[in-house]
Amino acid sequence: MRDAAAPPRRYGAALAELHKAQKALGFYPDGHPRRAEAMDRACGVLRAAMGGRELVLVVGKAGFLATDGGAAVEQNPMTLSLARELFIRRIRRLTLLPDLSCTDLASFLTLLTLDHRTIPAIGGMEGAMAEKGIATIWANEIDLAAILRKRRAVEEHAGEVAADAPVAAGEPPPVAETVDAVEVAAEIPPSFGVLGVFDEPASPEPLPEGGEVEELLALLDLEYADDRYGELARLLGGACGRLKEQEEFERLLPILDGLLGQAWNRAKSLVKRSYALLAFEQAAAGPMVDYLSRLVEERGGDEREFLFAIFRQLGYQSVEPLIERLALAETLVARKNLAAALVAVGEEAVGLLAERLADERWYVVRNVASILGEIGAGECVGSLVMALGHPDGRVRREVVRSLAMIGGNEAERPLVTLLEDQDLSVRRQAIVSLGQMRSRAAVEPLCALVADRDPLLRSLPLKKDAVQSLGRIGDSRAVPVLVELLSGHRWFARHRWEELRLAAAVALGLLGDPQALSLLDRLATREGRLATACGEAVASIRRLTEDPHD
Repeated sequence: MRDAAAPPRRYGAALAELHKAQKALGFYPDGHPRRAEAMDRACGVLRAAMGGRELVLVVGKAGFLATDGGAAVEQNPMTLSLARELFIRRIRRLTLLPDLSCTDLASFLTLLTLDHRTIPAIGGMEGAMAEKGIATIWANEIDLAAILRKRRAVEEHAGEVAADAPVAAGEPPPVAETVDAVEVAAEIPPSFGVLGVFDEPASPEPLPEGGEVEELLALLDLEYADDRYGELARLLGGACGRLKEQEEFERLLPILDGLLGQAWNRAKSLVKRSYALLAFEQAAAGPMVDYLSRLVEERGGDEREFLFAIFRQLGYQSVEPLIERLALAETLVARKNLAAALVAVGEEAVGLLAERLADERWYVVRNVASILGEIGAGECVGSLVMALGHPDGRVRREVVRSLAMIGGNEAERPLVTLLEDQDLSVRRQAIVSLGQMRSRAAVEPLCALVADRDPLLRSLPLKKDAVQSLGRIGDSRAVPVLVELLSGHRWFARHRWEELRLAAAVALGLLGDPQALSLLDRLATREGRLATACGEAVASIRRLTEDPHD
């Protein structure tokens, strides 16, 4: 299970979505659907990360240092940029209440698009937030009781305040230079630019309206000023939209590659990298995602890895098209490529994938279960356990593999019950998986399976799997059963019994328990494969038990 690292990733991903939504508010014109999409997604991801609890963020120049309760925030370029924009607006502590309002979140992010030098003139961020009637987000408040008192006051006067709010009226007030604002701005590294504040001088050349996408991409890469970079990114996004309308999807592939390269280029300012990501998302959205999903079915090698990088960056919005293509794929290669693309998307794919565990088509459920295992989706263990009741053995077998890959007690216990499954292939997969998990809970049931009477050894594959798993688990409780198996003489099905005794000798060598040495020593003096295996087991046990200082 990957629970320990989950909170830092969840908080980091949620704050990255906030940053993207804030940039979208400044990037797209009013009424553009991408603004609403970005806000809805940011609010949903943040609420999910909060899990119905309040979230308190401590803001520093180097990023979000921690949340109350000691959970770290995974840092990435977008969270660092968001932290710096909060920092220069003198926000040192940000409290988000459990009933976080998406309207409040949109109003708060809108404030972050204002020039930070205007903020002191409108009463600081605290005053501006009060003017907008924001009641579920609080800046620089420590006392929760005080927050709740102020919240009641804000809510009582929300209608009146909203009607008179100067910030919402369009143009911000004139810039009022203050010592505080200048001092705060001086603390920010010169390479950092804030939306509306550009450290580099703007170039005087006119922007190439209607330019070719290749030309715009080249100009974007060469641009020095953040403001012009943003304008070029808008133009490029529009040009890519026109190519999508003309279904010139192939021509957009190098554009997506170039935009990703600029977004990941640490030599560029965080503002430029954010604009590059917004242009990338605009170019890759809509019908382009469907085209990329079809394309990945048939591409291999380096080109496939390039497509995976695109899907990884697109995240959630690429999941549904990939799942739909996977459900329709007719060849093994296509299914493998689509599954690998979903694995590349990672945690953002988990929610939609888990929903498909209830699909009526057995092969869809099998493929989804496999992908969830590859991702290591610990939060889906409960859903996977329910899928163990699927009527198709092929599905149950894949679910067993996935639970073993995820691991943990919650995944282990159901696999032990499958040692009694009616489908032999499911039982064998459960035995092997429990061995890979080194399941102590499986030792006694596996020993019982090995000791179960079967004179003609018709269940050789099952018993052999059980013996090998006992060796992998390494629990000494298995030694008596394995010693008894190794010491017995059988007159019927002698070759089968010989094969099982060979497996027992190897398992005893792995267990490393000296109790077995006497028997193994005696059998090792004989001839044949069994004698060789016993000799190797003796050497292994002595190597494991000898004192390195002797």
